[in-house]
Amino acid sequence: MNPLRLSLLAVFSIGTLHADLPKPTLEPTLRAVDLMIGESAEIKLADGSMAKVKLLDLQEKVDSMSKAVREAKVHVEVNGTKAWLSSANYHLPQTIGGVQADCPITRGYNANSGEDSWGLEKDARLRLWPKGAPWLAPGTFVYPLKQRWFATSTQFSNEPTYVDGGDKPDRKKIYYHNDLDFGGCEGLTEVVAATDGLVVSVSEKTLPGYSLTPVRPRYDVVYVLDERGWYYRYSHLHTIDAAIQMGSRVTMGQRIGILGKEGASGGWTHLHFGIKSRQPSGKWGTQEAYAFAWEAYQREHKPTIIAVARPHHFIRTSETIMLDASKSWAASTLKS
Repeated sequence: MNPLRLSLLAVFSIGTLHADLPKPTLEPTLRAVDLMIGESAEIKLADGSMAKVKLLDLQEKVDSMSKAVREAKVHVEVNGTKAWLSSANYHLPQTIGGVQADCPITRGYNANSGEDSWGLEKDARLRLWPKGAPWLAPGTFVYPLKQRWFATSTQFSNEPTYVDGGDKPDRKKIYYHNDLDFGGCEGLTEVVAATDGLVVSVSEKTLPGYSLTPVRPRYDVVYVLDERGWYYRYSHLHTIDAAIQMGSRVTMGQRIGILGKEGASGGWTHLHFGIKSRQPSGKWGTQEAYAFAWEAYQREHKPTIIAVARPHHFIRTSETIMLDASKSWAASTLKS
């Protein structure tokens, strides 16, 4: 099979954009590619260097009752180096063959999901960055809450939801929480714009021309379009700031509103934060944001430790499970 050659231009040009909508002017530091098992691609990275990647294998584990994907791993070869990558579920990019890579989604998540949130048509999606490059350029993204607490009150990164009886053994469709839920104090915590951008939807109103975009208006939701061409969703807002008006521009760190549990929150006070962008398939799909939030949080708050005791598991009383503590981080390990 001939290697695929993908560039930023190709990713942006796939699909038809509304002629009146603003075009992206800011290049992301990441490049994405969707592959079938056995397929390879040659990717031009953000620094102009080339990376050769191949998807060698895919392994997915489902629980015995609800048949939800609880773990997905891909075996990849990057510039001649082979390694396993765990998909999403609080895993950060890792360096393989002189390139940073992660795997935000694999095919099994679409098998019993209620919707296609990812726009994935192949076996797996890989994202790649130059070695040592930031996951998002500094000065273009901030942590979306004014609080030192980095916590989820429901789920992140493709973890199957368990609120509202989500782990019932007889459920037919699985809600894999591909966006991020940040917990906080109801009516007190400020939600801020993660990026500069154009406000395209406030409450139940949307700017003309945006009906075919990822925007889904609701009374507690704000959508912002940034210069990458990415759509940012801020949901479950207790109140929306009066300055947030359709067609206005916001700056990074500007107040969007106050944290609440409005809308389909499951009764939990949290910010549902998600990003949608054009994917290699040409469809709109989730741009997995956990690494971006992690990076911004560390930059702004310089924590001593980040403890990650996730994802949760769902097993019968007679079964056993291996819990993974490798996703936690301590600043002291960098000094040893």
